[in-house]
Amino acid sequence: MIWARAEGCRVWDEKGREYLDLTGGFGVAVLGHRNAKIAEAVANAPVAHALGDLAEAEVTQRLRDALPWPAKFGVTGEDSVEIALRTALLATGKTGIVAFDGAYHGTGLLALAATGLERFREPFEAWLPGPVHRRAYGEDPGALPDDTAVVIVESVQGRGGSRVPAGEFLPSLRQRCDEAGALLVVDAIFTGLGRIGELWPGSDVADVLCIGKALGGGLPLSAALFVRPGLADVWKLGVEDVYTHTHAGNPLACAGALVVLEDVPPLLPRIEELARRFDAAGWAGKGLLRATGGDADDAQRNGVLTIPVGDLIQAAPPFTLTDEELDEAFARLSG
Repeated sequence: MIWARAEGCRVWDEKGREYLDLTGGFGVAVLGHRNAKIAEAVANAPVAHALGDLAEAEVTQRLRDALPWPAKFGVTGEDSVEIALRTALLATGKTGIVAFDGAYHGTGLLALAATGLERFREPFEAWLPGPVHRRAYGEDPGALPDDTAVVIVESVQGRGGSRVPAGEFLPSLRQRCDEAGALLVVDAIFTGLGRIGELWPGSDVADVLCIGKALGGGLPLSAALFVRPGLADVWKLGVEDVYTHTHAGNPLACAGALVVLEDVPPLLPRIEELARRFDAAGWAGKGLLRATGGDADDAQRNGVLTIPVGDLIQAAPPFTLTDEELDEAFARLSG
């Protein structure tokens, strides 16, 4: 399928057929496709590209000031995971990673090592770093191995099927990390910025919080947020940044992110309303990260875009979805 046009919560293909979009472009378009405020912010940006870590644009600095914790920017969500895991190595001097079954943290080699989905890992197994200690998602992992530098966990698993752990799971990980002198990284790339009804899910227990997807409002941007005070200082390793990208902190993406940070908080009550409608329809998950039995190809034939997750279809729609659009989507999915 080729997307020819996208606006709000609807997409048109190259043949002109219209679809209701329950994917939000993998959860990215939280304010709807082609959001007018984001488009205006991008169009009026006085700098389109700066000099990365050597010279930031003014809008990049404004985004830093708007975030609740110090940040190291990336381009993709996987970048933020890479930053977070490397932070743990720098802070602890240890190399062990505790990660969970069903986890998805990205496809770069370090993030892939922590990912729990064999179909992504297996082709590259010979090159994956480690050691990685795999544990059952949602269960207290017990005492951590002696080499543990970091525990990395999703607040709700995305590609794992919108799996929601019990409420005591994340606090138990915090306790285990404190006992072992390890860092706790919460991967909120999919869930953050309102997706599960909270702006910063897991920030009450995390040392580093990874965010992405929604952050740029449709433009590529991610961040590792250093929730633990002073943790950003472990990156002061010399006169140049030893982990950076040409497009880190891109001014256009940062302009979009400032709109997201302003416009998402007022939508949190609306996300709760939509979440209740998904609950009533029997969809598993939390907030607007939902899954139910079905086939994504069948859904597409019926005019609804969903994310395929094994034998499930997943929804991560824009927060601007109306009741009428959701009713229409449910009706189309039911055949």
